[in-house]
Amino acid sequence: MHPDWQNQIHVYCENYSSSEPEVLQKLTQYTWRKTVNPRQLSGHLQGRFLSHLVHTLQPKKILEIGSFTGYATFCLAENALPETQITTIEADAEIAYKAQEFWKDKELSKRVDWQVGNALDVISNFSEIDLMFIDADKHNYRNYFDLGLSQLSDRGVMLFDNTLWSGKVVSGEQDKDTLNMHEFNEYISQHPDVMVSILPIRDGLTWVSKKPKRF
Repeated sequence: MHPDWQNQIHVYCENYSSSEPEVLQKLTQYTWRKTVNPRQLSGHLQGRFLSHLVHTLQPKKILEIGSFTGYATFCLAENALPETQITTIEADAEIAYKAQEFWKDKELSKRVDWQVGNALDVISNFSEIDLMFIDADKHNYRNYFDLGLSQLSDRGVMLFDNTLWSGKVVSGEQDKDTLNMHEFNEYISQHPDVMVSILPIRDGLTWVSKKPKRF
């Protein structure tokens, strides 16, 4: 595992959170053998958070942007209602193939609509999404937010991964990727129509939902 997310507090949280299913342990091993950037996996703690969240929210429509090898996809699906519509979109055809090879003989493959392509081209085809998990091209996070917000249900949730960018957003680093992530965090934090919480889970997980209209 990447050392950025294996500090003492993180390990303690993993140890005293629910254990991950065996299939995810096997997927982790598969991903480390078969992919160039296995650290892109959601991982144990974040995965249990996603699974727990779905159990609590009971969303009817779930959209994942950035499937990678399907770790988070499984976590989003395992506690979903039988009638929940689950769509995941992966831009990298090679990675999508590896994911589908692993999951093809498992129940998850039947539960999920696996798509390959550019999510920006198809987000507008969805409506009343209850849960969106975005873990794709970070330089398009603002576009995913702007488009996704209009497709989100009133009580829907958007989750953006990697928003602490290995801690670089607070280290003063000025590289393009770090500045991009900081600018995204700044943009959504100032948006008048949403509530935002950045959670220090793994590499940073940002929770976005629409502000309630009380009056």
